[in-house]
Amino acid sequence: MLQTKKLNAFYGGAHVIFDTSLHIRQGEFVGLFGRNGSGKSSMFRAFMGLKPPLITGEIIFKGKDITGLPSHQIANQGLGWVPEERKIFPNLSVRRNLLLGVKSAGKNGGGHKRSFGLPEAYHYFPKLEQIQNRLGNQLSGGEQQMLTIARTMMGNPDLVLFDEPTEGLAPNIARDVLNMILEIRKDFQVTAVVVEQFSQHLLPYLDRCYVMEHGEVIFEGCPKTLADDEALQRKLLGVG
Repeated sequence: MLQTKKLNAFYGGAHVIFDTSLHIRQGEFVGLFGRNGSGKSSMFRAFMGLKPPLITGEIIFKGKDITGLPSHQIANQGLGWVPEERKIFPNLSVRRNLLLGVKSAGKNGGGHKRSFGLPEAYHYFPKLEQIQNRLGNQLSGGEQQMLTIARTMMGNPDLVLFDEPTEGLAPNIARDVLNMILEIRKDFQVTAVVVEQFSQHLLPYLDRCYVMEHGEVIFEGCPKTLADDEALQRKLLGVG
């Protein structure tokens, strides 16, 4: 569904991703791990056509070359992004933020057995219904993250990029957010890639995982291999 071929990314004169090739198959749940500064978020920015970075190489999504397309065109192809910074509209209500995520029917090619709309947003995140008239700048970090995920799903994407979805959240809120991502992915059959520094909680649910360091993929394989090998975790991620 998504693959890169010899992808390179640059911030000015700084080369941050080096000849990276990866592939995400339809229906997969893939983890992209690495320490801060390893190039994970730059990879997502490249996928979404956000500048910087400047990129070379190819990004193929659903058989089409999307390299260099504007971000709105990429989103309309069915690629959804949950940004690390959340990027909600602070002066709009929760409900209005959600409605801004809606895309015209057929924009992303369909294929879902179920459609994600306001009832689904409030079902999976009941807190959002309780605070639907509250402004974005009045929300806690956890509420903002719920809103960002639900808003992305309102576009009924075929593939969702989750960029550090638990960053800055209290452990219990982070656990709830991850559990909700897992539930939504299962119910709506969404292909997903999640960026994290490292998450033992996620590993059992992943189909494959990549590890990046200094802009290069240094590991691709079975999550169980990474979960069972603490020495490998220390080598690749500095944890374990």
